[in-house]
Amino acid sequence: MHKLDSFPPPLPIGDGDSDQDRRSARRVAVDLFVQERDGDRLFVHPATNLSESGIFIESHSYSLRNALERRFIELEFSLPESDRLIAVRGEVVGARRVRGFSHGLAVRFLDLGDNDRSTVAAFVGRRLADGASMGPDNEAAP
Repeated sequence: MHKLDSFPPPLPIGDGDSDQDRRSARRVAVDLFVQERDGDRLFVHPATNLSESGIFIESHSYSLRNALERRFIELEFSLPESDRLIAVRGEVVGARRVRGFSHGLAVRFLDLGDNDRSTVAAFVGRRLADGASMGPDNEAAP
């Protein structure tokens, strides 16, 4: 039987020179909602962390077993300062229990277009420059 913590935890940001440093982009704490399409079903999840390479979402919509079985997911979201919808396919690279019965998924973006990647990177950079937190390491975008 799978345990929620059986996925590797998200890794800390470093200087890029060590084997331990595998996070590929700066991240920022966010308060936005992400839509997940699963066939005919649509789930809405809060996202707590974002980088140009991934996102950390919380799930209250499906069972723990279903969360652990997810490998690839289809996501859509808009940034707070934009009406443009960003659609991306992602790979679940980490999972852990967060806040009681909910669980979180660290999702690495697989096919984020260049324009959307630049938009997300600029948003993250502006938020960090304005003093926003990177958020906790255990709830971090890849």
